Amino acid sequence: MQDTTWKAETYVAENSGQTQSAMEALALAAAHLHAGGRFADVGCGTGEIAAAMAERQFDVTASDASPSMVAATQARCAGLKVSAEVQDAHRLDLPRESFDVVHSSWMLHWLSDPEHAVRTMARALRPGGQLVLQWSFGQPAADGFPMREVLEGVVGRPAWRQRLAATPLAMFHHPAEVVCALLRAEGLDIELLQPDVDVPGPKDPRSLRRVTRTTAFSTQADVLGQDADAFIDEALRALFEAGQTNVHNTRVIARRPDGTPAPAARSRAFPLSAGLLRVGRIEDLTPLMRRFVFTVEGPAGLPVEEPGEIITLIWPAPGASEAVPPEIGRWRFPDHAGRQLTRNYTVRAYDPDRRLVTIDFFLHGDHGPASHWACDAVPGDRIGYGGTRVHWVSDPAAEWTLLAGDETALPAIDAIAETRPAGQPVFAVVEVRDAAERPALAAPGVQVTWLYRGDRPPGRSNAVEDAVRALVLPAGRGQIWAAGESLSIQSLRRHLLEERGLARDQVSALGYWNHPRSATRRD
Repeated sequence: MQDTTWKAETYVAENSGQTQSAMEALALAAAHLHAGGRFADVGCGTGEIAAAMAERQFDVTASDASPSMVAATQARCAGLKVSAEVQDAHRLDLPRESFDVVHSSWMLHWLSDPEHAVRTMARALRPGGQLVLQWSFGQPAADGFPMREVLEGVVGRPAWRQRLAATPLAMFHHPAEVVCALLRAEGLDIELLQPDVDVPGPKDPRSLRRVTRTTAFSTQADVLGQDADAFIDEALRALFEAGQTNVHNTRVIARRPDGTPAPAARSRAFPLSAGLLRVGRIEDLTPLMRRFVFTVEGPAGLPVEEPGEIITLIWPAPGASEAVPPEIGRWRFPDHAGRQLTRNYTVRAYDPDRRLVTIDFFLHGDHGPASHWACDAVPGDRIGYGGTRVHWVSDPAAEWTLLAGDETALPAIDAIAETRPAGQPVFAVVEVRDAAERPALAAPGVQVTWLYRGDRPPGRSNAVEDAVRALVLPAGRGQIWAAGESLSIQSLRRHLLEERGLARDQVSALGYWNHPRSATRRD
């Protein structure tokens, strides 16, 4: 049975890395390319993923076997389009062909038999919908489950045998090949399979004791009371001595076919390239937009397939002289890397022959560490990178294009606009400080509505949405891309989908940044 005794207040304090890995998996699935829609979160925990996806304009259906977790999700998601209920995933109930994205992270390995849950999640997908699964103990069936054997040996010791007789270990081995076979049997295509996924978080014994007390050994800890730490320490010591500390975290992304080819750039491992970037040329395009041309010093070039892809830049940890890049294929850093700063930027252009990548920085003055670096950087400086992720997939059936956003979106708007077919109408709505910022959009043939906010801070008005409302768009199928402050983008997305009645696959609207939620957003 799935454990229903987990306590939300202790779980959330020790398991933030699981939330981070779930958001990474959804990014790999390009779930952000869905403009809202319906999202199911199975094993929702304390609601971080449900809240994040609701803020991206999804209607979220969340479930968990623990009443404490469901209550925490309901509290976290108050005021959002989230419904949360207690469900044991052994008897999971989801309506068929109803969801654009179904997600479940770190739940499947608590099920003694996952078949019903896996099949139900697969059947719940609409055509074109994606299933994002992460679970532990997904190693091949031939490798067995030696970790459980070690732990059962500890439970069987005289000090614990009688006290834990009624609380067997609730962790199960579900090989990836078995789960993938179930998904294929339900008509899904496997887009990505990643073994041994790293979950961020400390790996020292004291931290592992705290984490496992709230998860793997939660029931045993309740039974043992003040002796719980002694039992957990014994269990961890036995695992380290036996060399059985790899929990074989596994990630699968699958898609229900809809009769059209899946975009080639979707659901690819990240990063496919990692290394260092050396500053070459620096050019001020406008008073607030500075262009950097970097030489890629990684072992491989960038896997750029679409305009406006996102590259993650990495700055050294405090006291370090140079950034340490992640491993290829997984967002994992060596222990000596320290707490590095990372920020996402748009690939404005990439020359694979010369391995030159162009990135434009919006200068915020001293308001952000990345902007501060861009103000002071000189040729020869180096930073790290991991790349790249897709934020735009061209629709070959589109007859016109609309691009909208603030300065943070300008590099992507420019990159996308210059790749649109000749003769296709391209509209842009762009908010900037003043007319001096106009040279940052250089693509020819774009019908631009410029919005000048003056000295007001960005993201504090409805100016972009109001201008989009005023547009008379052409007949026929269009494609829309927008990015900027998260709440502003949510409101714009609602206008496009609910008021204009555009199809969800026509709209990609991304929250690039946000003001603190306690701040008053509108003037």
